[in-house]
Amino acid sequence: MELIQSRDNLLIKEIKKLNEKKYRDALGKFFIEGYRFVEEAFLAGARVEKILISQRYLERFEETVLSTYNVQRFLIKDNLFESLCGTETPQGVAAVIEKEKHEISFQKGTFVLLDRLQDPGNVGTIIRTSHAAGVRGIIYTTGTVDPYNDKCLRSTMGSIFYIPIIEDKNLNLVNKLRDDGFKLVVSSLDTEEDFFSREYGDKIIIAVGNEGKGISKEVSALADIKVKIPMPGGAESLNASVAASIMIYEVLRQKIK
Repeated sequence: MELIQSRDNLLIKEIKKLNEKKYRDALGKFFIEGYRFVEEAFLAGARVEKILISQRYLERFEETVLSTYNVQRFLIKDNLFESLCGTETPQGVAAVIEKEKHEISFQKGTFVLLDRLQDPGNVGTIIRTSHAAGVRGIIYTTGTVDPYNDKCLRSTMGSIFYIPIIEDKNLNLVNKLRDDGFKLVVSSLDTEEDFFSREYGDKIIIAVGNEGKGISKEVSALADIKVKIPMPGGAESLNASVAASIMIYEVLRQKIK
């Protein structure tokens, strides 16, 4: 196994580039860290390209990650490994993952549209909730925080590997889904219709808007259904991931019923 000790090593330089969205997009890769996260990637059948082990953790992992999976392995000098990680106390193992290229089939189901969300924790939580509820895929618009940045990835708790995630720069995919019979549901303050009063059917897109500004004009203009989540307690709004969870699980409840 190769020991990497220099910051000038080409692999180290490439991994550091993965901190930026433009390079993640260009290279089609992203970086994860932590034993459970790396293990989940293998369990999910993700395309793990490389495993990186911090030098001091070699003995701990040589009977687990290193011995179990047949991928490229690199031993990294401890302080150099720490410089690659976003957590304060890295667990000593990380990996480079190839992004999946997802093709959408227009079968019935639920999609979630992230419309310019900016908080990585919200995006990661929505991905995790969507995975749990059997959502068909996550679609995100230009202006949404990249789901593959380190904070989003950690918030997904591994769900990133189980659900298709597609960027829709010009809402072309949303329009294609609508042409195929999917209804776009938007939570809006401009309506009195209670979210829980509707039946949503088996072809639905749930839109979740920006934390401060809500749904964009472009997405609102496409809405087939505008509803309001009731808030009898008088709060002005709900956290974006909470609102998304309410809508996702109401649609699921109706399907189960």
